[in-house]
Amino acid sequence: MGVVISLEKVRAKRPERRRPTDPSVDPAFVTAWEAIFEALELVETIPLPKTARARELLLQGLGVMLEMEKRRLSQCSKR
Repeated sequence: MGVVISLEKVRAKRPERRRPTDPSVDPAFVTAWEAIFEALELVETIPLPKTARARELLLQGLGVMLEMEKRRLSQCSKR
């Protein structure tokens, strides 16, 4: 007769492996990105002086988000 090996027991004995994280997907970034683009669409459809300022601020926010994401991706690629 053969020996039955339990895969669960073998896996439990192994040191835990870290799953590689996917640096290209950050749910918080996607959520914020979608909200900002929705706000941009609204701001661009209402031509008022205050909406022009809101558009500038939204574009600045997008710039900051993109810089942060570039830094995060470069840190992930160094690992």
